[in-house]
Amino acid sequence: MRRHDTLRRLVVDEEDEVNEKSNSDQGFVFRDFEVSRVQHITEALRRNPARNSAIFMAIALIWTLCLSYSAMSSGDFALAPSLSPHVSLFVIIIGILIYPRTLLWIPIAAQVVLFFVPFVFTNAAGLNWLAMPEMSFRLVFFLLMVNMIAGGLIGWSVRTLYRRTAQQMQPFEADLLVAAVTFGVFLVVGYGAISTVSAFLQTMPAADLPALGYNEHFFDFSMMRIVRAATVCAVILIAIQQTPKADELRFSLPFVLLFPGLIALHNMGIGGYEPLDAAALGALLALALPVSAAPIVVLLGLTLFAAVTGAFLVDSPVVNEIDALLRQYSLGMMVLIVLILALRGRGRHEREQRVASIRRLSTVRGFAGVGLFTVNVPTDTMRLDPAGQRLVGLPAEACLDDLIGRFRADEQYLLRHAIESDSHASITLLLRLADRLDSGDNRVMRLHLWAETTVRNERVVYGLMVEVTEEHLQERALTNALNELSLRQDKQKQLFSIVSHEIRTPASVLSMLIEEMENGHDSQDVIPQMREASTQLLSVLDDMRQAVNPEKNQPLSIKPYVPADVAERVRNTYQLLAKGKSIRISLDLGADSVRPMMGDSNRLKQILGNLVRNAIIHSEGTEIRICYQPSMAGLPPSPTSGTAFWSVTDDGVGIPQSEIERLFQPFERGSADARNQAEGSGLGLYIAKQAVELLGGALQYFDAPEGGAGYRLDLADKAASEQDIQSHKPKGAPVESKKLSELRVILAEDNALVAQVTSKQLDRIFGSIELAENGRKALEKVKENPPDLLITDLFMPEMSGDELVRALKDEGFNIPVVGLTAAVVGDDIKRFEDVGATAVLPKPLDVKRLAGLLEQKVTV
Repeated sequence: MRRHDTLRRLVVDEEDEVNEKSNSDQGFVFRDFEVSRVQHITEALRRNPARNSAIFMAIALIWTLCLSYSAMSSGDFALAPSLSPHVSLFVIIIGILIYPRTLLWIPIAAQVVLFFVPFVFTNAAGLNWLAMPEMSFRLVFFLLMVNMIAGGLIGWSVRTLYRRTAQQMQPFEADLLVAAVTFGVFLVVGYGAISTVSAFLQTMPAADLPALGYNEHFFDFSMMRIVRAATVCAVILIAIQQTPKADELRFSLPFVLLFPGLIALHNMGIGGYEPLDAAALGALLALALPVSAAPIVVLLGLTLFAAVTGAFLVDSPVVNEIDALLRQYSLGMMVLIVLILALRGRGRHEREQRVASIRRLSTVRGFAGVGLFTVNVPTDTMRLDPAGQRLVGLPAEACLDDLIGRFRADEQYLLRHAIESDSHASITLLLRLADRLDSGDNRVMRLHLWAETTVRNERVVYGLMVEVTEEHLQERALTNALNELSLRQDKQKQLFSIVSHEIRTPASVLSMLIEEMENGHDSQDVIPQMREASTQLLSVLDDMRQAVNPEKNQPLSIKPYVPADVAERVRNTYQLLAKGKSIRISLDLGADSVRPMMGDSNRLKQILGNLVRNAIIHSEGTEIRICYQPSMAGLPPSPTSGTAFWSVTDDGVGIPQSEIERLFQPFERGSADARNQAEGSGLGLYIAKQAVELLGGALQYFDAPEGGAGYRLDLADKAASEQDIQSHKPKGAPVESKKLSELRVILAEDNALVAQVTSKQLDRIFGSIELAENGRKALEKVKENPPDLLITDLFMPEMSGDELVRALKDEGFNIPVVGLTAAVVGDDIKRFEDVGATAVLPKPLDVKRLAGLLEQKVTV
């Protein structure tokens, strides 16, 4: 059962959404922060438009010159088919796509210039298109505008699509979409352009059309040129996306020579249909060469083949059905080249991104100390990566028992169960290694396990491990700190309960004595009892301050005291309370009870008072007896070696044996005891025991001879010598009232009643008393007329007592200041001491103590 509880404590099941995450996660986080190649070229043109435009236009010019010359040299170089479309139409299409809006005039102007390159060639070769009688400005302008509008429409459509999709797709995917859309839009717009040219030529005189190259084959020839031109644009855009390495180019560029070799074979009569053979070779190279260099090689090779042979540039009428099929196959092979390059480029890009993601992930894991491992459960084999090997100290290949043996013996079953059990697909464990740190703590590992079944029905577990020792120790330290804080809070609550409990007793006595005086009782009998009750109340408050701030405990006040006097004072204090319960308090004091002893009489009275009060509330008897004797005669054996022995017994119901063990615990009164029905907080005996231990004594329970409860108090108090008695007599001359009567005092007190009573007390020995209701008004009075003495409360509105003292020091006043505080908790005394108060006294103010203090410490 304990092991299953531990399993529930350490194991966190994480089976939800695992499959979904594994399917959707394609290493996105660690992919390159890609920039579209189209966008990259655009930015390059924006930074250096002259240089980059010159390169682009040089390539376009060489392309146009070579293909135009080849077409002219290869046969019938008719005007209408050669310009429908123009061989340089890709310039305006790609230019509109890559150029910034402010530089679009450059590709447009270049397209206009390149349009007239064939005219220059024909004039040099003697064909002289411009001198043909069938030629007209209207025809040339129309053909120019058809090419410009068609190219512009294609380029602007692709540019618009790219701008809308670039932010929604991965950069490479967006660039690839641009190539595909360019090919498709080119075919559609090209079909419309050819149809428009055909319709225009039909409006011209029929006799002029043959010279212009318009016949029944015009539309077919032009559409084949459209397909080839679309292929060229798509391949150029695909080539733009690739960044071949130098070694890939060195390996691939020599394959361009295969195309001249193919030309040589054709010249020797070896080979078939030239465009189909060239396209097939291009497709083969697109499949075989490195994908980053393949578009460049294919484009250069086909351009070289066309420039030398005129293939793809000048078409002849179809001879037979086989010839038609070969032309269709060659066009299909051109389209296939585009598909091959696009698919291979996309595949290569994804592979590179995944490899880069895995590499970066491995690097990050290495820095983070995250290890990976795999366990084949049926074959009991395991593999670990380098980080995993470092974490658990195992080789790259091991068995399951090796891994399990690295953990603590009492937690090994958790790991074995998680790996071998088929009850879950994924799970997380927090386990401790057998290794220990220098501090003696075990290293702690968090293991994330995920299992799947192979095609051979073998259970394979994939794991990730990370050391969390530091986090575990921090968490434990935090838990301990929180527990300690909780205990301290409970202790504070308990102390405040003690305060209410202990203050209630003397306060109740005072209330009853006041009632006695109101009923006409002799004040001479009541006043000593009231003074005793108030003294006990103030003593309790002092003890509470020490309990809350134990580091500031005042030393024990060890002075001579007479045990008989202490016993009599306790009886007087609780006489009325006992009378209300029909209980008599009797004293059984030995002959030595009048002999002075050395001890803390205030704490002794508190202890005996608690025991008496406890008996009054709970005993349900008729008599409480306070006994004292300086020897152990007649008392049960005691483990202490004390010389002062007290006992408090009653003739009540007693305490069951089962409750005695918890008797001195706070808030404990017993569950079966009939006295539980009485009032009381259950703190009296606890406080008494604490006080006895503070005095170095012992407090024990025993069954009283009278049949009730009995408590024995053993103290280490020793008999007081004559020297002790003399040394503790008051020293110094009596306070000279005449001298004090000359002093002027300012009293800062915000409570009107306290101020009135205190002022009357001070007025008995001081010359004049001025009241200030807060610290700020006291400061003003001091500035107006500095007094001989300032007495100030701590907590006041507008300006507190310590702020008042600090302000006086800052103003340069150096008058004696006595601070007063009624608080029993906190750092009130320290606040006064920190600002340089002359002395600090508790409330209510003891005038005699104040006079003695002034005589000892202050020169007024």
